[in-house]
Amino acid sequence: MHALTNDQSGLFALEMLLRLRGAIATKEDLRNHLGDGAVGVTEILKGARAYGFVARSFSATWDKLAELPLPCIAALRNGGFLLLGKVNHENAVVVASNITQPTLMTRAEFEDQWGGRLVLLKQAKTAAENMPRLDRAVAIRARQALTSTAEWGARNTRAAVTSLATRSQALQQAVIARSTDEKHLRSLELAFLPAALEIVETPPSPLGRIIGLSIVSIFAAALLWACIGTVDIVAVAPGKIIPSDRTKMVQPFETGVVREIKVRDGQSVKAGDVLVDLDSTTADAEVGHLQSDLMAARLDIARLRAAIANKEDPLSAFTPPKDASADLVQMYRGLLLSQSSEQKAKLASIDGQLAQKAAERDTIQASVDKLKNTLVPLQQRVEIREQLFQKELGSKVTYLTELQDLVGQRQDILVQEKRGSETNAAVTALTETRAKTVAEYERTLFDDLTKAQQKEAGFRRDIVKAEQRRNLQRLTAPVDGIVQQLAIHTIGGVVTPAQTLMYIVPADSRLEIEAMISNRDIGFVSAGQEAAVKIDTFNFTRYGLLRGTILSISQDAIPRDKIPDTAGDKTSGAGNDSSEPRGQELLYAARISLDRTQLAIEDKQVNLSPGMAVTAEVKTGRRRIISYLLSPLSRYQHDSMRER
Repeated sequence: MHALTNDQSGLFALEMLLRLRGAIATKEDLRNHLGDGAVGVTEILKGARAYGFVARSFSATWDKLAELPLPCIAALRNGGFLLLGKVNHENAVVVASNITQPTLMTRAEFEDQWGGRLVLLKQAKTAAENMPRLDRAVAIRARQALTSTAEWGARNTRAAVTSLATRSQALQQAVIARSTDEKHLRSLELAFLPAALEIVETPPSPLGRIIGLSIVSIFAAALLWACIGTVDIVAVAPGKIIPSDRTKMVQPFETGVVREIKVRDGQSVKAGDVLVDLDSTTADAEVGHLQSDLMAARLDIARLRAAIANKEDPLSAFTPPKDASADLVQMYRGLLLSQSSEQKAKLASIDGQLAQKAAERDTIQASVDKLKNTLVPLQQRVEIREQLFQKELGSKVTYLTELQDLVGQRQDILVQEKRGSETNAAVTALTETRAKTVAEYERTLFDDLTKAQQKEAGFRRDIVKAEQRRNLQRLTAPVDGIVQQLAIHTIGGVVTPAQTLMYIVPADSRLEIEAMISNRDIGFVSAGQEAAVKIDTFNFTRYGLLRGTILSISQDAIPRDKIPDTAGDKTSGAGNDSSEPRGQELLYAARISLDRTQLAIEDKQVNLSPGMAVTAEVKTGRRRIISYLLSPLSRYQHDSMRER
């Protein structure tokens, strides 16, 4: 801001302050009272008193300005003055002689130029009659001129300054308006004018203004109510009453033929009571066949154990099952005897071969021993024949014959020894064959025993399954309850797997509500919240509501086919468009407990029944009415100016 000068600033400030206080003052009148000299604090006090005001000058600080009855005149350090209109913590609205419009100064700028002194005016009671009185509206407009300017904190500074200038012009026009007395005289004059002139000169009726102000006031009150008032946000979840143990379905395990129906609709049953008997012929035959196979496996195990335990007399170790029939026991005894006899025959054959080879080996050994015993005398004979031959006392032919016999006997010994080795090898091979036959026989017995035991275990499991399958042909009640929706009525009729034949509604089970919460509400609903429950059967406006508490909510959404909405269900301010798959809606199942299971209907207590349709309302929060009304605009603003 430009520095303020003291050129006529005191006179200007005094004139503006007198006018704001309701006095009609001009510069010429003030000069007549004050003279042509410079206008200082003393002159300002003198001029104010000349117009019947009580004026005083005092020192103050910025923090005290907000407590003073402004407007007032502020004395500057350079000897000048300015009109101080409105002050807050950091800014002030001022009017100076060298500035054509009211100006907004910061605290730093103001304190930099302010000398710390102020001049305040107060209207004296005795001078009220000497002053020209202004219309009350004039004073109101004057104060509004400065008050409007002080709205700089809530509006743009330029708009506040422009508004103050406009109202200042209105103030100048109001200053020259007629006083209250003149208006009263004017009304008397109008009463004696001709009718046409009276209509022309009479001011318009204030009724239109009152109606307009009333409409504006009503609108403002409605807007204020919309800004302050709130509405409840309620999540609505349709559902039905169910037993806490849930209704039980009775279904067959497999295709069957109805042999007997033992219940009817509405009949009370106990857990385990027979409801329907299906034909179990096939299941019985399968159980019998498996039991026969199991008995055969058990007898086979007994046979094999006996063969392993006592190889010489296995029949003495054979212990058949007690529940086995005599024919089967005799058959397996014969099988055990035959198997044992076959093994004994194999071993006897091998033993015979061993005996034969042992005899051959003994014979060969005896022959070798004989040849070795005659070899020495034959050797001596050859030596004698050789000596005689050398002395020419014997024949050479005789000598060669003896020598040939010696060599032949030696070769016979070698041949017999080879045959002995062969016989020993055969005996060894037969011994190994016998041991192998015994080992193979035992291995076969153990293998067969293992397989028989595995078969026995498998048959036992199959029998359990077959018996379970046979038992499933008899449908029994899973819990105590009431039979509902019986779907079969024909003996000999065919039922299919998983076909619902009837429902059992549990007895003595507490009732609760299964409600389906929409996907757009699930984020605001949690276990433990309270719910208001409306029973469709009983009008809640007449019979009241039920109270409940949410016990649990499913962790995943349940897709269901969406019912087409012909009327449209979009509510003003509803918020987001649904992103659910087309033709489907995603719902969450919630379980809600009830505070009571009876309603007072026509002076009597009526019990609630499973299957009754209900509507659960869960309060999820509160919302201001104005935000509810403006939410469509927010959505349009967000969705507008976008491609695709």
